Amino acid sequence: MNNLYCMLEKSCEKHGNKSAIIFGNHSISYKDLIDACDRFACALQEMELGPGDRIALMLPNVPHFIISYFAILKIGAIIVPISIFDKANEIHHQLEDSEAKGIIYWDQCRRTVHEAVQGLERCSKLIVLGEKAEHGEVRLPYLMEIHSPQKLTHESAQDDTALIVYTAGTTGRPKGAELTHGNIISNIESLAGLLKLKSSDHVASTIPFFFPAGQVLVIGSFLFSGATLTLSPHLDADHVISLIESQKPSYFVSYPSLLQELLNITEEALPDFSCLDYWITSGDAIKADVMKAFESRFKIPILESYGLTEASSVVSMNVATLERKPGSIGLPLPGVEIKIVNHQDEEVMSGEVGEIIVQGPNIMKGYLNRPEATKEAIRNGWLYTGDLAQFDESGYGLIVARKKNVIMKSGFSVYPTEVEKCLVGHPKVKEAVVVGLPDNLTGEEIHAGVVLKGNETATPAEIIDYTKERMAAYKCPKTVFFLLSLSKGPGGRIMRDQVKQILQDKMNQHL
Repeated sequence: MNNLYCMLEKSCEKHGNKSAIIFGNHSISYKDLIDACDRFACALQEMELGPGDRIALMLPNVPHFIISYFAILKIGAIIVPISIFDKANEIHHQLEDSEAKGIIYWDQCRRTVHEAVQGLERCSKLIVLGEKAEHGEVRLPYLMEIHSPQKLTHESAQDDTALIVYTAGTTGRPKGAELTHGNIISNIESLAGLLKLKSSDHVASTIPFFFPAGQVLVIGSFLFSGATLTLSPHLDADHVISLIESQKPSYFVSYPSLLQELLNITEEALPDFSCLDYWITSGDAIKADVMKAFESRFKIPILESYGLTEASSVVSMNVATLERKPGSIGLPLPGVEIKIVNHQDEEVMSGEVGEIIVQGPNIMKGYLNRPEATKEAIRNGWLYTGDLAQFDESGYGLIVARKKNVIMKSGFSVYPTEVEKCLVGHPKVKEAVVVGLPDNLTGEEIHAGVVLKGNETATPAEIIDYTKERMAAYKCPKTVFFLLSLSKGPGGRIMRDQVKQILQDKMNQHL
């Protein structure tokens, strides 16, 4: 089973007539899901797409995401998942860097995609999910209707790339992490085993499928187990409540920020979550008070997971049978090793802070066409995560900070340098620093300190609106404070901690 597609095929053999997907009032069996995947795979082949070709996938949490995902894998092509929130310049970079030959996208993203593909002659296959096709496009549902199922599956090797997922660092453009069929299969099998998933299980989630956690933790591990997935493109708390009460899943997977939203519900309007066995979180650490309050109020055990894109999304997870601590990285998945080391690569003692490094079959092949960045990230077979942690007195590893200054907002990774680059593109802005400050709802919120040029004047709204026109909304600053200068060290390097404190003080003054 080297090709990840075979995972779905085997589940179909065992559970053909069982519901694989529920979407609104529609139920799709495993047999029908495979048939749809195979028809679309045939269509892709007739469009002269095949082994090794890169195909971008930009859809919300709808059945066609899963159909497209497995159809691409079946023909041996490589998926480049792209966020539906990305702007044209962000999409353009991912398509250009990955040398994508086509993109499958939602019609609500049509204008952005059309702008993004300008100048990219290689990216000529435009497949849209919508009721109408415009010039140069072909409708995804139409392709499925007119083609017969493709029966042959490409025989992929374990080390063949299945996904190229773009993840930014602290400097430069986003890099494409190459995740292999073997990487993802190992992660899926380990998660299914650790969670003891069964075909009778039923999962719902607000994790977007264009993120690796959505593909591996939600789609992969539950379909591998023959379970049922309830899909919803809506992420708000009200819809989540309605979904759980009507569909009665046994698992729910979300970012920690949703827990805080649900805690804001009054006692009189408290929903019935008794169907849930577990609530799994991904993407950020849970605050101790939030975890305690949620479990007390809703009587659902929270299983916190830890991971990163370069490790095929999940490294470790807390399990229900052992002590669970908020912010803990939990137990490593079977076959995965975790260490916390100092600058000399020596394992730290309890209470000491060090960097989490990871080794196992889930570690990426490397960054696409970036050998130096790969060597920096993977050393002697260990992935250096950039996350700082320490062991407590009980031996639990607890996340302390993000070494790479990544801001974790509602489970989304936001990289300060990317936002800063956008800010200094404004004609009135001389310098800018972006920091993450604690937020009860989103975990962290984005705030910017901006120095204007000369005698220029501007309003915070003007600067924020400028970023909203050029970046995904979740990356844009919530507040902008104008500063006379930025604190800098002797070498001219900006002292981020000092600027962060200044912005925190200004925030406190506005409370």
